[in-house]
Amino acid sequence: MIKSMTGFGQSELKDEEKTVIVELRSVNNKYLKINLRIPDILSGVEDKIEKLLKKELVRGTVNMTIEYKSCDQVPKCVINKDVLKEYHDIINDARKEISIQQDVTLDNLISLPGVLEFKRDGGKEKAEDDEFWPELEQLVKLSIIDLKKMREAEGQNLRIEIDKWKDKIVVLLDKIETMAPKVVLEYSSRIQERISTLLAGIDSKIEQSDLHKEIAIFADRCDISEELGRLRSHILLFDNVMDNEEPNGRKLEFIVQEMFREANTIASKANNSDIIKDVISIKTEIERMKEQILNLE
Repeated sequence: MIKSMTGFGQSELKDEEKTVIVELRSVNNKYLKINLRIPDILSGVEDKIEKLLKKELVRGTVNMTIEYKSCDQVPKCVINKDVLKEYHDIINDARKEISIQQDVTLDNLISLPGVLEFKRDGGKEKAEDDEFWPELEQLVKLSIIDLKKMREAEGQNLRIEIDKWKDKIVVLLDKIETMAPKVVLEYSSRIQERISTLLAGIDSKIEQSDLHKEIAIFADRCDISEELGRLRSHILLFDNVMDNEEPNGRKLEFIVQEMFREANTIASKANNSDIIKDVISIKTEIERMKEQILNLE
């Protein structure tokens, strides 16, 4: 079953202590590239998360975002009352010594160094505790499952489109195989007419054996039966790989390149405008297939 590299997955955990939200987004990439955006309190499990993603995913740029919110309402900013009182006493004593009547206000004191203290959110110990990893691991796995489901659904939609273009190629190949034998017959008739015209009124003739040899050389030069057979075998292999359970996006890319190469060879050997026209259509369908295969895992 083919899978797209584009998808989205999400999972969430909410209990009395915390809320954790895991989101996965993936887009196309030739290889696997993982970008993690997680809070500092989860830095201790970053390597475990990355190993888990590498184990479950093969290709694509994967962006993971984890939100961790502790339910403990620890204030981020607190007033150090001891420092505040010390500043107040010092300033009051100084004001009395120099006989300044202006009172000291809280606004004056709050901006002094050490009065305000900034603290990190609580729950850090819990986030890095070994007991927390199994919960987070389960969330990551659920997100991956959700992501894979979307990638599979998108992959099936892509396959429908790819199969349409592939079927058009098969129809064109059938048409070319029907036309190919006529190319030599048309050339044989054309060259005999030309020779007859050129030798009209001249006491000279061309041996039939020489004429047959020329036609045989032409027939060998424009014979495309092997290329048509290889192109059909590539299409058969393409179908087999598409049905494989393993991620085979890169293998499909290689097969499509070989299909395009055979089509080019057919066009160069065909020596017939109608066949070349159909080969151009085949190459157009192959290019469409290639664009979508680049989206496959």
